[in-house]
Amino acid sequence: MLNLVIIQNQNNLTINLKQGKKTIDHESLTIARNLDTLLIIALDNILSRNTIDKLLLRVLRIQGKVREKTVSGMIIKTVKAGLRV
Repeated sequence: MLNLVIIQNQNNLTINLKQGKKTIDHESLTIARNLDTLLIIALDNILSRNTIDKLLLRVLRIQGKVREKTVSGMIIKTVKAGLRV
């Protein structure tokens, strides 16, 4: 089972692609004005590098301190909703 985990800690964002407990791939981002574009590109890179169709993702988890009322929190929630099947 493939899991995509997005972890936000202060000004950093880490995206981990996991199979079970093993991390297969990851991307790290610094939260900036263009977070939406960076996040979409990072997700696309991970899925492309590992030749994974988004339909194979079973779980998309968000961890860390994500404030829903901040722009970064809204972007992360929107991306999560967009990846739902």
